[in-house]
Amino acid sequence: MEGPFKGHAPTGELVQFYGIAIFGVDEQMRVTKVEFFYDPAELLGGLMKGAKIENYDGDAATRSSCPVLRNTG
Repeated sequence: MEGPFKGHAPTGELVQFYGIAIFGVDEQMRVTKVEFFYDPAELLGGLMKGAKIENYDGDAATRSSCPVLRNTG
């Protein structure tokens, strides 16, 4: 996703964060469950590094289709 995030201008920088995923599998080794563990502050800190945008339309930020960022406030 490109563009502003929660009223902060994009920086064009790559945002990296580290975590771990645990996969549950069935007898045929098919994935049945996935759990992701990471520090959300590490992700959001990188996204909010850009300068604050004056007169930003906050409603546009809440329409994100990204399942991770959809409920970030």
